[in-house]
Amino acid sequence: MVSSEEKRKCVENVIELSAKEETKSIALKNLYQLLLKDTLNGKLYKYRSFDDKGYALANLNDETLHCSKPSEFNDPFDCKIGITFNSIIKAKYEPEFDVIMEVYNKFLSVIRNEANINNCSDDVRRLIIKLQNNNIIMNFIKANDGKNLSEQEMGEILKDNANVVLELLKVFLEDDCFKDTLGICSKMMPQLVERISPTGMLVLSDENATYEDFAKANGVFEDADEIELTMLMSEKISPELADARADIMNLIDDKDNQINTKLVNLFLVGCLCTDYKNRLMWSHYSDSHKGFCIEYDYNNLTEDEMASLPLPIIYAKERPLLPWKAALDNTPENISEATAQITLGLLTKDDEWRYENEWRILVSSKGSTEFKMPKISCIYLGVAISDENKAKILEIAKRKNILVKQMKIDRGTYALHAATIIN
Repeated sequence: MVSSEEKRKCVENVIELSAKEETKSIALKNLYQLLLKDTLNGKLYKYRSFDDKGYALANLNDETLHCSKPSEFNDPFDCKIGITFNSIIKAKYEPEFDVIMEVYNKFLSVIRNEANINNCSDDVRRLIIKLQNNNIIMNFIKANDGKNLSEQEMGEILKDNANVVLELLKVFLEDDCFKDTLGICSKMMPQLVERISPTGMLVLSDENATYEDFAKANGVFEDADEIELTMLMSEKISPELADARADIMNLIDDKDNQINTKLVNLFLVGCLCTDYKNRLMWSHYSDSHKGFCIEYDYNNLTEDEMASLPLPIIYAKERPLLPWKAALDNTPENISEATAQITLGLLTKDDEWRYENEWRILVSSKGSTEFKMPKISCIYLGVAISDENKAKILEIAKRKNILVKQMKIDRGTYALHAATIIN
């Protein structure tokens, strides 16, 4: 099995090169080489069960693959982008935090007599004066400035002086020029920073602590996600900010619905895997071994078939997150970056599903649900297939001259074997 990291790099490469007509063929060749590397002799497989309306047999007979809406999948996370409060803050306010660091460095230069405060802009000069007038910040600087500390050493000192970090944030969050850029968070953030418990701040500064640990340190013990925990902490710390919380949740829900509703309706998805002996796949997708498995041969593809290659699924422990930069600022650069992120989101699944080693065919939701597939090179019958269904498969296989193999249980180990059937 090719690593998820290698698959991610290939998909990113395909996204980048496919954007230009002159490099699209290079992208397809790279993708095809990855497919051959990840499969047994260039074969992909589809596990099927027998349905009352005969759709599975129709796909076999027509040599097509049924592509479904992601909303019909058994994984509620499938084809959906995640959202966290931290990702919103990073996208919306990262430039502002960069400005904070820039002003802080100018402040250090001024108090070290390396720069003249009169050469700064009015906003920067005002902030520097506020920092100079804050005894907690100034005492911390006097105690530690000039020690030639590494970033790691400074980080350790800040962990032991969480109140200094709070004071720095308060100076900026309470300044009028930053209130404008903070928008809907301008009412919540200053009070949250001011009222976070000392224990909570110490937990937040611990790199091994979880967000749940931080919430518990601030009196919130519910089993909830990061966004809900943030809102519950705000409700506990600042109950008077109900309107601000409502504004933020409206923004989150609106963008979540906009993006994920579009995503699950944008494509139809056909699912394939790389192994015909996968016991879990036989159990989950082939009616407890009563169905069959189709082998598609991706060797010697035509030019048209090359243009319709499947894409590999990337398995990860972390969910792809909503590209907030594009949602908040529709610049061409942000939209291009978001397109790549969303495509990766469609192709990323929880690491729990790694055993499937899935490849996906994505087709427009406006097109046909039945996708024409490459040549079928073999059909594998489940160990518990009925005689009646076995006869139906054999009839189609004989007419189309397709090899058929019967799966059998190993007598001594947890393994399956495929025995050729003379048809």
